[in-house]
Amino acid sequence: MSKVTVYNHFGDKRGLFVASVETQCEIMRGHFSIGEMPRGTLRERLLAIGEAMVAFLSRDEMVQFERRIAAETEHEPEIGKAFLAAGPHRMKKAFSALIAALNDAGELEVDDPELAAEQFASMCKGMGDLERRFGQPIDEKRNRERIEGAVEVFCRAYATAGDC
Repeated sequence: MSKVTVYNHFGDKRGLFVASVETQCEIMRGHFSIGEMPRGTLRERLLAIGEAMVAFLSRDEMVQFERRIAAETEHEPEIGKAFLAAGPHRMKKAFSALIAALNDAGELEVDDPELAAEQFASMCKGMGDLERRFGQPIDEKRNRERIEGAVEVFCRAYATAGDC
């Protein structure tokens, strides 16, 4: 394929890179899987979500991809916006919808599902997320403690009586 054809399709180098980021995010989403949602308690379902999220973010490919995006965003802020829209914001929207559904079903009492989704994700990731980006080894035991703690705090804050 010629350079002219590529630029005619994508407009410029930034357009090509943004399209590449969106494609890579689509591939990455294919690796994020909770599997079959447990039919157990709310606690068991939240644990499954937290475990899947941390496992996904801890993958070497994801760590490297985030580093590349961060470096490119220094020069091209649109690349960071494209990444956020295609990846994290899309995932937050889906998780927020799940929280809203759990609220509607009476399992949770949540006024702001988006904020609750952010809180849960942040607690599950904890400092482990930052540490892995700076080359520290993954501490599976500590990750498990973070996830269990996040579920406990989330349940205390939002679960209806006795549902967690």
